[in-house]
Amino acid sequence: MKKSTSPLAAFVFLAACSLFVAAPSALSQTTPGTGGGGTGTGGQSGSGGASEEDGINGFWEVVLPTGRFVVQLNHISSVSQHTYIIDGSARVFEVTVDTTGPMTARFYYIEPVTDGSPLSLGKNTIDRLREVAGEVSSRTGGPDMETDVIKHYPDTTHAKTAEYRLQVKENLDRIYEHLHRVWAEEKGRGQKNKLTIRNE
Repeated sequence: MKKSTSPLAAFVFLAACSLFVAAPSALSQTTPGTGGGGTGTGGQSGSGGASEEDGINGFWEVVLPTGRFVVQLNHISSVSQHTYIIDGSARVFEVTVDTTGPMTARFYYIEPVTDGSPLSLGKNTIDRLREVAGEVSSRTGGPDMETDVIKHYPDTTHAKTAEYRLQVKENLDRIYEHLHRVWAEEKGRGQKNKLTIRNE
C-alpha cells in the first residue's frame, strides 16, 4: 500500500527545495523584535516600503503584494511573534494572528541555517540558481519560489490558515507592531488601522 505524505513532511520538503532556489534577500537584517523599525502612527513609508492609512472602522487590514488579510478587531484572540527551526535546515521568523473563528493568519520569513544551505554555495551559484528558476517559472508559469506559499492539497489548502511569505524580515516587525498598537493599545479607537507593504 502506498503511504501518503503528511502535511508537515510536505511543508518541510517544499520549504527546503525553495531554499535552494531562492537565496535570502536580507541576510544582514536584524532579528524581529520590539524595536525593529515599525512605521509608527504617522503613516509614513519606511525602508521596507510600508505605510499606514485609515481603514475600515473596527477592522485591521494588511495589504501585501501577494494578498491581503482583513479581520474584525474584536474577533482577534491573540497575536504572537516567534522564531523556530524546521528539522535543522530552515529558520522561520513568524507573526501569527489567531481569531475567535476558525481562521489563523501567518506572516513569515524563511532563511537556511545548515552548512548545506544556499548560504554556503557562494553568491555566483545562488545567482545562477535564481536565474534558472526564474527562466523556468517564466516559461512554465510555475510558482515564484521567493514569494509563493506552497501548500499540499487538501491537507494544508483547507486548513483554515492564510499564509503570507515575506522577502524583507523587518516587515514582520512592522506587521506585529502595527497590529499590537491598533488592537491591544488603541483597542480600535485610533486611526491608521490599515497597513500597506509594497515590498515584501
